Amino acid sequence: MMKTIIAGSLLGLSLLPAGLPVYAAGLATARHATVFEDVFTAPAVRAQMEKVASWQWRYITERGWNHAPTDWTNGAMYAGMMSLAQVTGRSFFIDRLLQVGRDNEWNTGPDRFFADEYCVGQLYAQLYSVYKDPVMIDRFRKLADSIVAQPHTESLEWKNGIHHREWAWCDALFMGPPALAYLSTATGDPRYLETADKLWWKTTDFLYNKQDSLYYRDGSYIGKKEKNGTNVYWSRGNGWVMGGLVRMLDNMPAGYAGKARFQELYKQMAYRIAALQTADGTWHASLLDPANYPAKETSGTGFYVYALMWGVNNGLLPEKEFMPVIQKGWQGLVGCVHPNGKLGFVQEIGAAPGKATADDTEVYGIGAFLLAGSELIKYDLKKNPVALTISNNTGINREGDLVEIPYALLAAKAGKSLQSPFKVVDALSGQEVPYQLTYEGGKTAKQLLLQVTAPAASHVYARLEKGTPAPVKTATYGRYVPERKDDYAWENDRMAYRMYGKALEQVPKEMAYGIDVWAKRTTDMVIDTWYKLDNYHHDNGQGLDYFSVGLTLGAGDTAPAGKDTIYYPKNYRQWKSLDNGPLRTTFALTYDSWQAGGIPVIVTKTISLDAGSQLNKMSIQYHFKGNELPVVTGLVKRKDPGAMLLDEKNGVMGYWEPVHGEDGTIGTGCVFAREVPGMKADNIHLLSPGTAGNQQPYVYYFGAAWSKGGRIASADAWFGYLEAFSQKIKQPLQVSIQ
Repeated sequence: MMKTIIAGSLLGLSLLPAGLPVYAAGLATARHATVFEDVFTAPAVRAQMEKVASWQWRYITERGWNHAPTDWTNGAMYAGMMSLAQVTGRSFFIDRLLQVGRDNEWNTGPDRFFADEYCVGQLYAQLYSVYKDPVMIDRFRKLADSIVAQPHTESLEWKNGIHHREWAWCDALFMGPPALAYLSTATGDPRYLETADKLWWKTTDFLYNKQDSLYYRDGSYIGKKEKNGTNVYWSRGNGWVMGGLVRMLDNMPAGYAGKARFQELYKQMAYRIAALQTADGTWHASLLDPANYPAKETSGTGFYVYALMWGVNNGLLPEKEFMPVIQKGWQGLVGCVHPNGKLGFVQEIGAAPGKATADDTEVYGIGAFLLAGSELIKYDLKKNPVALTISNNTGINREGDLVEIPYALLAAKAGKSLQSPFKVVDALSGQEVPYQLTYEGGKTAKQLLLQVTAPAASHVYARLEKGTPAPVKTATYGRYVPERKDDYAWENDRMAYRMYGKALEQVPKEMAYGIDVWAKRTTDMVIDTWYKLDNYHHDNGQGLDYFSVGLTLGAGDTAPAGKDTIYYPKNYRQWKSLDNGPLRTTFALTYDSWQAGGIPVIVTKTISLDAGSQLNKMSIQYHFKGNELPVVTGLVKRKDPGAMLLDEKNGVMGYWEPVHGEDGTIGTGCVFAREVPGMKADNIHLLSPGTAGNQQPYVYYFGAAWSKGGRIASADAWFGYLEAFSQKIKQPLQVSIQ
C-alpha cells in the first residue's frame, strides 16, 4: 500500500489568519517529516469505523442501554452512526437507527426545552430527509415550533435551572442548534435555522472568551483556574462546540447571511485547538493544563479531528498546515481502540476536565470517532478521485442492484481511465465491483452494468483501473430450446421462466399462451440440466415446474383487449438473444400478425432479467394502424382463494397463490412506473388495463417468487417486495461520473 509523507511544521505562526490571537507557548514549531501508514486510506478508515460501531451495538444488544435512547449521550452516537451509514456497505447500521426511531416513537426526551433531550432530533431530521415519512419529525417539529416561539430573554447565568430552558452551557451548542438546523434542511423551513443562529450567538456572547478563543463550560466556570493558574477550558466541552459549529455550517445554504460569522468563529477556534494538541496526538481533558490530566482523552479528540478535517475538506483551513495535526489525532484515536472494537480513554460524563483510562468508554465518544472517520474518508476520496459515485437517496436498501451507465458517456468522461481490459474497484472496500457490458444485439458496448450494494442513504465510490477483471459468476442465462417444442427459457439466481413457440401449437392438450414460471431454490443455473433430465415437474432439490399457464396470460403477459375479451396472439415465431449474462439476460420474441378486435397487430416483446431480481423488465412494441391500442396485463388466478394486491396508485398488482400441496406457494406480480386506474380481478385473472401506442414501448415489470426459495415466504413479504420495487424504479440509484 502507498504511504503518505507529510513534511513541515504542525502549524506555522506566520500562517495564522490576520487578526487571530497568537499562542506561541502552545504552538509546535519544530519541523520534521512524519510517515503515515495506510491507516488513513478510505478502506482502512471505514474498517475502523465499522469495528468500533459494531462493538457498540453488540454492547447495547447484550447489556442494554446505559442511558435512555432519547438521551443526549446517544444522540451524539447517532450522529456518528448516521455518518457511518452513508459510507458503509452494510445495511445493519441504517436499519438499527431506524429501529431506534421506532422504539422512541420518534419522540424526544421528557424535559422538553432542555437541549440534551432533543439532540436526538438530529437523527430524526436526517432520516426524514431520506425516508420522507412525516411521522419521523412530527413530534420534534412541534417542539421546534415551540422553541422558535419562545422569547429567549432570560440571562444565561448558571442558576435557577436555566439549562432547562436556554442553551446556557457550551455542550448545548452540539445538542440544540444542529437539531434545529437539520430540521430546517429537512423541511425547507428557514425559521429553525434562523432561531439556531440567533441563540448560538446568545450563548457565545456569554461563554466565549475572545482572548483565549475558547468556551467556558458554563457561567459557573468563569474565573475558575487550573492548578497551573490557567482558565479552566474543558476539552470535550470545546469539542462539543467545534462539532456543533461544523454541523451548523453543513446546514447553511449558499448565500446564507450569517454564514461568514460562523466561519470566522470556526477558524479562530481551529487554529487555537490545533496548537493545543499533545505529543500523544490527543487533546487531554484540560486544554490549558494537560499535565494535570496526563491521560489520553478520545471524546474531545474525536470532535476535534472531525471538525478540523471538515475545515480542510471545505477549504476553510490550509491542508499543508492542518493535515499533520489531523492525522496525528486520528493515529491517537485508533491507538485507543481495543482489539475487539471498544474505544477507550473516553472521559466519563461530567462538566469539567476529569480522568480517563484505557477501559473507560461512552457512546458519545463512539459518535465523535465515527464523525472524524467520515471526514477522513471524504479527504481520501478527494486526494484519489473516483470515477463513479453511486448514490442511494431513497429509504430502501439496495442489495446487489444493477446500475446502468451509458458506455459512450462513460468513455467520453473517463478518457484514458477506461482502457480495455479494465476493472471497477470499490474505493471504500478495495474490492472489485462485478460488471457486465451489454451490447443489445449490436457490436459496440451500449451500457456498463455494475452490481452494487448501497444501503439507504449511502454512497458507493468506484474507480476504473486497468487490468483483467475477476470472472463474474453467471447469474442470468437464457436460450432457445428447440428440443422442447420451441420454448424460450431464461432464468436468474432467483427464478426461471419460459414462453412458448410455434411447435407447441401442434399439441392442443399442452397449448399455452402466457408466461410460465419455474420455482427455484438454488442460485445455480438449471435450465439446461432440467431440460436434459426432462423431470422438472418433480423437485429433486433445486426446485420444480408446477405453475399452470394454459390459455391465460400466466405470470404477467400482456395482450390487446376489448370489452371482456383478450385477443391472444399465437405463440412467438422469431427469437433473438440480445445479451446473455452474467448479470443481465435480454432477448426479443416476435409474433405474427393477428386480429385484435378487427385490427391487424404485430408485436415484439423484449424481456430482460437481472441478477438478484424477482422481476423481469418487459418492453412491448405493437405495430398497428392507428394511435392507441387498449391492452391488459394479467396474472392467472387459481380456483382456491389466494391473496391479492391491487394498488392502483403505485401501479402494483400482486397475487399469492393458494398452497399447492407439498410444493408450497408461488407469488406473481407486475409493477408499472405509473398509476394504473381500473385494476380488477375476474374469474381467470388479476388485470391491469393500459393503452399502448403504435410503435411505442409499453414498459412494465413482471415476475414471481416461491415460498420454498428461501427468500420470500408469505403474501406480506411478496407484496412488500413489489411495493419496494415500485419505489426503486421511480427513484433509481443516481450516478455521477468524474
